[in-house]
Amino acid sequence: MRFTDYGYISRNSRTLIYSMVCLLLSLLLTFLARSSEGFAQWYGDTIPPLFINTMGRFFSIFPFSVFEFMIYTAILALLFFLVWSICLVFKRAPRLKMRLFRSFSYLLCILTSLLLIFTLTASIHYSRPPLSAGMDTSTREYSRSELLGLSLLLVDEITKLAEDVTFDEKGLLLPEEMDLATTAAEAMRGLEDRYPSLSGYYPSPKPVLFSKGMSYLGITGIFSPFTLEANYNRDIAPFLIPYTVSHELSHLKGFMREDEAGFLAYLACRDSRSPQFQYSGTLNALLYTLSELYNNVDSSIYDAVFLRIPEPVRLEMAYSKGYWKKHTTVITTIAKSANDKYLMANAQAEGVKSYGRMVDLLLDEYEHRIFSEYNDLIPQNLLDNMESAELN
Repeated sequence: MRFTDYGYISRNSRTLIYSMVCLLLSLLLTFLARSSEGFAQWYGDTIPPLFINTMGRFFSIFPFSVFEFMIYTAILALLFFLVWSICLVFKRAPRLKMRLFRSFSYLLCILTSLLLIFTLTASIHYSRPPLSAGMDTSTREYSRSELLGLSLLLVDEITKLAEDVTFDEKGLLLPEEMDLATTAAEAMRGLEDRYPSLSGYYPSPKPVLFSKGMSYLGITGIFSPFTLEANYNRDIAPFLIPYTVSHELSHLKGFMREDEAGFLAYLACRDSRSPQFQYSGTLNALLYTLSELYNNVDSSIYDAVFLRIPEPVRLEMAYSKGYWKKHTTVITTIAKSANDKYLMANAQAEGVKSYGRMVDLLLDEYEHRIFSEYNDLIPQNLLDNMESAELN
């Protein structure tokens, strides 16, 4: 390193020191969270309300998604920086290295600041002890017969709920006139006796303006750890929105594991006063369960269960499937792979498959009802081979 390089460093020493502190603090907190379950649990029970009542309340003032505009701003800023850098190089601008070094130090400062915010509002929560129904910390292996019983139970539930909601001329759930934010917050707080972390303030969920882009990325909703906003895709089938909003609000309260956020979203929707929320939560739970059923039982059993679903519900399922097929591209595959790697990097070894682990929590939730109510509808060969018929 030449003497002039030391001069660049000394002139930007404060920025570099700040960046180093942010980086080291992020690494230290991550290490503590992953090496000590007690720390992660204490942090999750104590700290989130501090950020929600400050950052969350502040960004909730804005009627649009601040996180969405942060992404657009970051893309434009990056393009500007690249063009500016190229221009400086070709023009052989004076003090070129100093300008580039200063820009780099500012960029490093921004990135390490975002890393620290992410660590404080999201990363640590991934290391909390796994959640299971009844606050147990593990889920057992379930048999195919139990999975079939759960599927039948949810089909019966959605059949009843379909009678209480209205469908439009396309056969899609007709949104009722309600305050989505208020209804979602009330639904989440309705679980506070069972899960105390879900009490307190909830920022308003926000639709993303460029929802079409989210669809091509295969995303229904996204939680921003930098602004504590619950964002959702407004272009998807209406039955997905209440569940999606509840899912992202679960992340807001520190439940970062995808299976746990999905399970809590289902419980919140199920117990909501809104028939739409009840319908949304149950249908989404049924979709996850049917996916597992399809992969674990004979096709004739799956078809028999599927045909029990009311026609209006099957039409919605077909519409949603067609919508996602229409918006599936190479970009979708890349985005899914990136999300898979992101989840694995944050202590979710199964990656995107962890979404499906929600079914284990549903099986645990309804274990007491499955055989008492649906034993007669479960084929004898599955009952005879319960112990050897564990799920794949």
